[in-house]
Amino acid sequence: MKISNKSRILSAVIALSVYLSGAAFARQPVTELSSDPTALSEKPILMSEPITVGKGHLIGGFMGKALNIPKTVKLSEVGYLAFALSNEAVQVFQSKVGQNDLMPYLLNSKELKDSLKLRRTARQIRFQYFKQALEQVKDLTSEQKKGILDFLSQSVGSAVVLMAKSPLPSFMPSPGPCMIPLGAEIVDEKSTKRLGIETSMICVLDIESDGQKIFSIRDAMNNDTLDLVIAHENAHAIQFDLYGKLFQKIQRISTNGHDSPIITDLGLAYIEGWAEAFEAVYGPANPKLKEKDRKKYNISEFLFGRQDPARRDRYVWTQTNGKKTGALKNGLQLMSTEGVIAGLFHDILTSRSINAPFEKCVRVMITNPMDFMEFVNNFAQLFPEDKKVLYRILLENTKYVTMDAKASESYKSYYQSKLAYVNRKIDKAAYEKARNDHRAFVEGLFKNAMADGKVFANVGPQMWMEGKINLTRLKEKASAAKKYFASFFGKKDEYYTFRLDLNTVTADMLRMIGFAEADAAKVIETRESRGFFTGNPVNTLKQVVGDERFSKYNAVLNLGVYDHKKADVVAQYKEQSLALWPEDIEKMSIK
Repeated sequence: MKISNKSRILSAVIALSVYLSGAAFARQPVTELSSDPTALSEKPILMSEPITVGKGHLIGGFMGKALNIPKTVKLSEVGYLAFALSNEAVQVFQSKVGQNDLMPYLLNSKELKDSLKLRRTARQIRFQYFKQALEQVKDLTSEQKKGILDFLSQSVGSAVVLMAKSPLPSFMPSPGPCMIPLGAEIVDEKSTKRLGIETSMICVLDIESDGQKIFSIRDAMNNDTLDLVIAHENAHAIQFDLYGKLFQKIQRISTNGHDSPIITDLGLAYIEGWAEAFEAVYGPANPKLKEKDRKKYNISEFLFGRQDPARRDRYVWTQTNGKKTGALKNGLQLMSTEGVIAGLFHDILTSRSINAPFEKCVRVMITNPMDFMEFVNNFAQLFPEDKKVLYRILLENTKYVTMDAKASESYKSYYQSKLAYVNRKIDKAAYEKARNDHRAFVEGLFKNAMADGKVFANVGPQMWMEGKINLTRLKEKASAAKKYFASFFGKKDEYYTFRLDLNTVTADMLRMIGFAEADAAKVIETRESRGFFTGNPVNTLKQVVGDERFSKYNAVLNLGVYDHKKADVVAQYKEQSLALWPEDIEKMSIK
């Protein structure tokens, strides 16, 4: 009896010690990135509203307010002009909206405080960089250089401008929560005396569709996800700060809408992947972000759904839902999926092997890479001491597919062996052989990567084509796909214009524009057998499906080559200023 009791006590002590040692030594997720010990200013956030045209005049003021037509001014300060998309700015004044609830919530959020510190750090690095760079510039006068540096210096500690009311006219849809790269002149509401200027704003607004709220600021405050939303938009603002006018040259070509699992294009995936990485970093700090509590706390599905897959790099698979097969996206698809890029940025930002990872990301972005591949290459050049860790993050998380066409099949074979072993269909020895074979294969690839740096050798070229579907014709002969288009777009549009990349397009995308299932499958199978297509996308498509089948499709689709190399070269500052980067929930994608 005594021996039995001692045995139980000993077992309990061992179990407790194992539990405690696990708790003590388990790595907790990184939910803070800033290494800045200095407190934020008393007012790091400025809640604002736009001044409307005609303010102060009875008739003009009434119309301006009714239509929410913002008053714009032209700015001439050289520092502002160097980094803003245009010389125009919306006049805004400090708003009293949310002073009793929204502002205290934001200012008490540890995650948002961290995000605001990161903005300050990024702007400080920007100032120091241009302080040195301007010394080498001969085309500017000393007065102009001083104006630029004064603007950059003052912006370091300036407040983030949040908009409680849309800065767009009321006849335009509310942008919802978004970063809008439109300048702001902050003025005193009564005297209109200038208090400051900014090159971008963050809108904090509900999203409504057909009279129903798709996203609610009030709900997001109550379930403690609004700080994630603002941190996401602040990440956009940080990136815009670092690029300035060149931000508009990051090409956003795809017409697929956007969300973490959606394959779009290199530019959009880079921009959104960067912002979503901060959601993935800060998400674990919110105990409500659990599947069992999502509906209980009314958490927006788009916020919850992409958290864990980004952190665990699940978006590399061809399908993230349903039965898992180990099948992977191809190289260009991976680099064109924002969820994949979010996972890679998350792992870089939280790496314990890279010193000051955020600061290094900022420094790399000042070199203006146009997509994530350029970002990686520039990072490796600027910080060669981190190349090994950087390549490990990239290649391990993309299963080496960006580097070698054979990596996809090697991983799939290993993955399916693992499933078979777990389900007791093969023995341990067979599983370990598959695992060791795969490990040996990718280790050989990693050795090559460190020698030649060709980590994107298996990323195919962009092959964009555009089409124009006559929606009025679709209503005449309606297949399921045609009915979808006619109902979704035909309410207000006569045509639906789309752009697709032949090296990233999926069978679902092809079916959605009217391709028969067999033809869609044939296109994908042919591409997989070749690794990726090259040449003219329209001619390639014709060769794969045959002249007769292609002619029938093209009678409706009106396909042509979209030359992305010539697109978006001409600067359109005003149009770009009004180009929003919201979560685009209503236009999520063509699935």
